[in-house]
Amino acid sequence: MKKPFKRKNPTVRQVEDRSKKEDNITRVEFLDTGSTLLNLAASGKGRKGGWARGRIVNLVGDGSSGKTLLALEACAQSFYHIKERESKLFSKPKKVMVVYNNREGVMDFPLEEMYGQEFVDGVEWIQSSTCEEFGRDYQRRVSNLKDGEFLLYVVDSLDSLDSSAGWKRTEKSVKTDKDIEGSYGMEKAKYFSSSFFSHLCNTMQGKDATLICISQVRDNINAGLFGEKHRRVGGKSLDFYTHQVCWLAVREKLKKTVKKQERVFGVRVKARFKRNKTAKPFRDAEFDILFDYGIDNIGSIIKFLNKDEDCISELEKEPEKLASIIEKLEEDWQIIENTVKPKRRERF
Repeated sequence: MKKPFKRKNPTVRQVEDRSKKEDNITRVEFLDTGSTLLNLAASGKGRKGGWARGRIVNLVGDGSSGKTLLALEACAQSFYHIKERESKLFSKPKKVMVVYNNREGVMDFPLEEMYGQEFVDGVEWIQSSTCEEFGRDYQRRVSNLKDGEFLLYVVDSLDSLDSSAGWKRTEKSVKTDKDIEGSYGMEKAKYFSSSFFSHLCNTMQGKDATLICISQVRDNINAGLFGEKHRRVGGKSLDFYTHQVCWLAVREKLKKTVKKQERVFGVRVKARFKRNKTAKPFRDAEFDILFDYGIDNIGSIIKFLNKDEDCISELEKEPEKLASIIEKLEEDWQIIENTVKPKRRERF
């Protein structure tokens, strides 16, 4: 008769070895967002956190909520600093490729002043007419990506992309000066909701390629009393295949009065992660965006820690003091997370 199987408790050394192995496992790496507070909300890490690298990220928000600027900040941070970031998952980039698919055709930022002429010349600015054209272009670039090459691809925005069938229908309607019957917008929804994003994920597997999709918001007329007041294009498929979904909203306008004239010089934006596979979801971050400058990272940190704003110029000149303040910010964030965590005994 066989003896009943008894599970042996692991020794102290086995537990220590297991914990060391788990600490060395790197499941995902990150791209800097340009804001330390946003990095913490996105990944739980301040200086080394941010957008999920090698994944699909979705930025959602109303007009003038900072979607395009956040995408540009990610492009600039990657363009200038991606080679400096240590990576356990990907080879050190020898070639950095940043592609901005500006379908909306609106780019009125003073890019040379904000990010430098080198950035403007180094980024590839393109315009895809249809969602099928965008899909083919991105999959071709990822498929041709070699070891030691880094790709960041931004599409601005999914809403502005038409389908091939819709494009042909519109052209025919203009030529004939007649309304052509058809389900406008349904072809695009069907394209995104079918196997589009699953094919992208399969193509991106193991490649150092990151896709940032920008989405506009629409009023949800079927929301009722308790439903979501706003929705975005792309359907539920975006929720399943994206690693991070960040919703942006303007909290307040930053104003200054000069010679009895009030002027808006920036906005305070609130970011909420409604979906996050790299850290805890539903984390918020508030940061300032200054016109013709970008994200005011130091000013946002100072406001979060309730410090005097007069020390901002001093901190810009003293990186060591700024690093100690960021370390204090990371500690405060972790204290909040540990306090919120419910105290329960281990289940397994």
